[in-house]
Amino acid sequence: MNDYVLKTNNLTKTYKGTDALHNVSITLEAGKIYGLIGQNGAGKTTLMRLVAGLSFPKSGSLELFGYSGERELQVERKRLGSMIEYPGMSPNMTARENLKFHRMLRGIPNQEIEAELLALVGLADTGKKKAKNFSLGMKQRLGIATALIGDPELLILDEPINGLDPIGVVEIRNLLKKLCDERQMTILISSHNLPELYQTATDYIIIHKGEIKQTLTLEQLEENCRHHILISCNAPEKLVSVLEMQLNTRNFKVMPDQTVKLYDFLDDKQTLAQAIFDNGIVVTNFCVQGDTLENYFISVIGGGGNA
Repeated sequence: MNDYVLKTNNLTKTYKGTDALHNVSITLEAGKIYGLIGQNGAGKTTLMRLVAGLSFPKSGSLELFGYSGERELQVERKRLGSMIEYPGMSPNMTARENLKFHRMLRGIPNQEIEAELLALVGLADTGKKKAKNFSLGMKQRLGIATALIGDPELLILDEPINGLDPIGVVEIRNLLKKLCDERQMTILISSHNLPELYQTATDYIIIHKGEIKQTLTLEQLEENCRHHILISCNAPEKLVSVLEMQLNTRNFKVMPDQTVKLYDFLDDKQTLAQAIFDNGIVVTNFCVQGDTLENYFISVIGGGGNA
């Protein structure tokens, strides 16, 4: 069995002579929640449409569960659930009727799944209310329920928390984590709500103007955003000794380029600087680094001018 559910290789999609996606290569491993981060127009929805088979690339290839080729992909896409752009629903049907319609469309005999999914997404009490009278948040919930009908192994959600109130956002976040933890479901979720993705995803894919700028884990993101004093000097071994023996801290990390990230003394830089000076260490760089999620994202896509 493959340890990945999706792999793309140099996917390129062109609209009217312009690349909406350019040489996109990503790998999604099983049982993780991937946050696809990008501004409007970055290519998030285009990528999701290609994976779901709603559009086709100009060049490049993709694999689902280790299979490629159009015939094989159509078979494997039965293991996929998606809500892309807008929740697909019939406005004159109730939530239950919508789920029944999609269940029958997919040839799934289990009628009990309708009530289970409505309860799962918080729509169990909507009764005879028609979908056209739903709030945006209720429509989002119904869209997620519809995407879950086939108990997919890969769930693709395009801006699923759009229109939800704060309580609804927390409920959907907890639902996605539960699906990932209990069913080992792999989830690809797009959003420009960085703080919310930070509380939901295990891995991140940053896309900008159709190109993948960075892929990283939650741990790597936290490390990149964690505030620290970055020190470059002529004697890194001596600096480490001063930190441990004189300043009594091991809360630092020596990087491959021999710079030191110190997570202490952020509020007492004078004591730190004095100790370094007293020991004859020549400092070539001494600065505080670490960003908010928003600032880090902006730095990755190329500066504040793109915000």
